Amino acid sequence: MFLPLKNKLPLVDLVLVFVLIVCVNQLNAQKLDEGDSLFAFGYYDKAIKTYELSNDPIKNFKIAKVHEINGNFKEAQLYLEKYIEKDSNNTLVNFTYGKILQQQKQNKKAISVFQELTKKYKNPTYFYYLGICYEQNQKPKNAYENYKEVVRLDNLHLKGNYKIALFDLRSEKWDTALETIEKIIPLHPENIEFILLKAQCLYGKSEYKNAKEAFEKLITLNYIEQFVYEKIALCWMKLNEYQKSIDTYESLMIQFEHIDNPDFHYNIGLNYGYLKNLKLAEKHFMISKKLKTATFEKEYFSIALFNQENGNLTKALTYYNKTIQEAPEYLEAHFQIALITDETSKDLNLKLKTYENFKTKFPDMDNKKLAYVDHRITELKKEIHFKG
Repeated sequence: MFLPLKNKLPLVDLVLVFVLIVCVNQLNAQKLDEGDSLFAFGYYDKAIKTYELSNDPIKNFKIAKVHEINGNFKEAQLYLEKYIEKDSNNTLVNFTYGKILQQQKQNKKAISVFQELTKKYKNPTYFYYLGICYEQNQKPKNAYENYKEVVRLDNLHLKGNYKIALFDLRSEKWDTALETIEKIIPLHPENIEFILLKAQCLYGKSEYKNAKEAFEKLITLNYIEQFVYEKIALCWMKLNEYQKSIDTYESLMIQFEHIDNPDFHYNIGLNYGYLKNLKLAEKHFMISKKLKTATFEKEYFSIALFNQENGNLTKALTYYNKTIQEAPEYLEAHFQIALITDETSKDLNLKLKTYENFKTKFPDMDNKKLAYVDHRITELKKEIHFKG
């Protein structure tokens, strides 16, 4: 025989409680479904207001997602934290929380979130975002290690491979970067980001013909950027196709409305100099000088060099002197002045003094120059001695 429990609810009351719970759950589910529908159709404010009518804690996550899509990361963070107070073990919520923190550059907190996720799950996406957070936190070594882990877990992970190739390119590890790039391009032959990396690596390796072709491929894919045309122009110049380089520079100045770009005029001047058209070379060097607001040593030095190579030593000397007026520490200009003085002057003492002054001014010059200067100083001293 069982004794009745004190305060035991009658069966009718239990049924009513059960029905009430079911109704509440149905209402919560209904409001969540309505909110989802509004969210899907882009009615963000209405979706948030509808979610708020639910008592289910998941509403905080859903509201956070609306704020995330709408770019309101601060509000998204607040609602995620409300959810995490109730349930800190939801993987999707924690992943979203980490991304929101990363978006707001709260890198230390984001790193902590993604570290916990990567301890529990060997998911390449979690390692990728951990790498992003380390990169934003100025810890490139940690970032690189996590990107490596991404690719170890998923060899063809597009973003992970891109980051590894980019890091290697920045470190001038051209071959290593290309190895990663060539793994991906056959699978994604029109991927602009990887083709751009390839072009820059080839340029860095001085493979100018292949680099030019890669840059041109970008144009065929409608990647119309000034940087690409500049690189093609430089490739033509490196390949000794000086007129093609000039044509490319002139075209890009018109296309991108940079007719007043001093660097473009300077490079056009270089091309004309290599073509031995000193008149046009000097014209563009002087245009470059006129357009610049800083110093003009580069333009003056180039005018001097091309004139020197073509036997115009007096004019070369004039412009080398202009170079050092602009940049007193321009070693190569001082060296060329010493060489021209040595070649043209009949005054042995002036020659000797020029070399000695150069050696005093630049004691850390490279060994090849130092050996030549020491040799000429010794020879000139002997010559002066024998002439009494």
